Amino acid sequence: MMRLSFRLFDIAALFVAASFLLTTACTPPELADQKKKDTGINLDLRNPQVQNIYNLRDARKTDSLLYYLNSPNTTLRYLAALSFASMRDTSAIQPLTPLLHDEAEDVRIAAAFSLGQIGSRKCEKPLIEAFVSEDPLSEHQRFNAIVLEAVGKCGSIQSLKHIASVTTYKPTDTLLLEGQCRAIYHFGLRDSILPAATQLMVSYAANEHIPVPARIMAANYLARAKNVIPDSLQARELAAGFVRAVNTPDIRMALAKALGKSPAKEAFAILSKVIGTEQDWRVKCNIINALAKFDYDTVRALVAPMVQNGNPHVSRTAAEFFIANGQVKDGDYYWRITRDNPNLPVMTQIALYRASNKFLSVRNEPESKFYVIDRIKGIFQQSTNPYERAACLPALAEFGWNYRYIHDRGFNDPHPAVKSAAAEALLSIMQLPNFYAVFGENARSVRRELYYYLREIVAGGDPGMIAASVEGFSTKTLDYKTLRDTSRITAMKEALSKLKMPRDVEAYTALNNAIAFFEEKPEPAKPVIPFNHPFDWENLKKLTPKSEVTLETTKGKIVLEMYPLWAPGSVANFLALGESGFYNGKTFHRVVPNFVIQGGCPRGDGYGALDYSIRTEIGLAWYEEEGYLGMASAGPDTEGTQFFITHSATPHLSGRYTIFGKVKSGMETVNQIQPGDVISKVSVVY
Repeated sequence: MMRLSFRLFDIAALFVAASFLLTTACTPPELADQKKKDTGINLDLRNPQVQNIYNLRDARKTDSLLYYLNSPNTTLRYLAALSFASMRDTSAIQPLTPLLHDEAEDVRIAAAFSLGQIGSRKCEKPLIEAFVSEDPLSEHQRFNAIVLEAVGKCGSIQSLKHIASVTTYKPTDTLLLEGQCRAIYHFGLRDSILPAATQLMVSYAANEHIPVPARIMAANYLARAKNVIPDSLQARELAAGFVRAVNTPDIRMALAKALGKSPAKEAFAILSKVIGTEQDWRVKCNIINALAKFDYDTVRALVAPMVQNGNPHVSRTAAEFFIANGQVKDGDYYWRITRDNPNLPVMTQIALYRASNKFLSVRNEPESKFYVIDRIKGIFQQSTNPYERAACLPALAEFGWNYRYIHDRGFNDPHPAVKSAAAEALLSIMQLPNFYAVFGENARSVRRELYYYLREIVAGGDPGMIAASVEGFSTKTLDYKTLRDTSRITAMKEALSKLKMPRDVEAYTALNNAIAFFEEKPEPAKPVIPFNHPFDWENLKKLTPKSEVTLETTKGKIVLEMYPLWAPGSVANFLALGESGFYNGKTFHRVVPNFVIQGGCPRGDGYGALDYSIRTEIGLAWYEEEGYLGMASAGPDTEGTQFFITHSATPHLSGRYTIFGKVKSGMETVNQIQPGDVISKVSVVY
């Protein structure tokens, strides 16, 4: 039975207007640190005791951290409790529970946040019981908001029912509204939805009087919860909310995506109306993608002009729309757009040719089909940009018979990004659901040839190519187990032994899975990467609130502030790499319009790292707006040199990917970055 205090979810009228002006939840860590001095918490990175807690977290020393949960020192209790947000160790649930009632609210917040991160159903009851229902002066809204979010990460459908039943929070209850929306959002990510919760999120997202952070979370719930499909009345309300959010593009982005899930005519009406007038390129990208489920013939007329948009992100998004949503009848149309608009960005041209190659029939339109293939090959052969060449290979793979060209040219290209793209392209051919229909009477010989390409990749030992392709061994339709090659598993194990951990963790995991497949064993657990890279405290001790890092790039400068209190290991690593010159000459190898730009890979294909790894570090920071600096990851504790910067709010990354800084100035540069743009220099001012 739940304690009566849980009625706080039902008697929201007890929460009156807050008198606070700033909160840790939306304040940069350095400012939040200033506030903590009043509560007895002093996060001084020069303090050996503080360093020790961070070191214990980094080494994943659970027992030692559990000991510090009982420390008389408030700072040490706080840091020890927050450490389990990164570690997610279920053995910490019981020891963390008493800290939900600690005398210091910041300690209570750290404990609640970590329990939410652990995500076990066992965390639900203590979190609910810790919620402060009697709070007439709104002194505990910060804590209560974190509790709500934490329940969203671990709670039952009954908890969702209670949380969604609260409709009386006032617009001045900023943190409670945000906590409620984050809770329902996290329930949605776990596929726990209720009509009442969805309707509440609709009403919040559409109401301009609700605080912006809460509206952003509500809109993202509607956009990302899989089984939430707005009906016609909800679509009408969201359309009105879209119009009202004129000064808040993060809300419009998410609402566009949510409207795209609805079959209602009201949803299409607003999207079709604003696609031509929307001024924010990020929102325009989302509108384009949101049109996918509506009548193709009508949508084509709206999306095709966007290919000529002056913003390369919009242009590319429009072209890629036709790859995902095109039709056979227009196979000859897509490439003609490039003919009529020869100055389109190369990536846009490749995407349009890819759409044509996908939908043109070699039987009915052979001349157009082979013209398109020749054009893609021409771009591949002429381009000096490896990322353009890499994009050509999946475009060619839309016609499976290009497999030999992909192998011959891709495997012999000097750039790792092209090699890995070739491996990925061959995998896509292996996984064609109509593989035997595509290759007809030649299917058996093509099947065997692709098998030998996989063997070649394994023997070559390139970690990017291995990671990108060896899943092909287990393609069900190809049934490679029937190829009784006695040397196969021995060769694969030899290749596995030559991969270097933790650098090649993605390749190691993929190849190990392939070996288990052939040996008919269960898929092995992902490798646990041991502690291998201690902090460099000397650089961290030099940081001040005014310290900044400048990335000089092909498109201009990006100035970053660091968050050492949340992620000291990531900050120390980034500073060391930057000052050593490691990032000089590295590219932004991955750019996803209205998502992230990603760089720092020593290979330049996204599969590279150095001979060490650093830990995932989760603090009280959220990807709640544009410009956050995060660590790229292949899973917990696999971070190294690769980082990303967000184009917009990306709340689905919060709690999963380290945040270690934010763009201070230069978002206009971030928004111009394209694949292949180079970091020429990194400089640090302490």
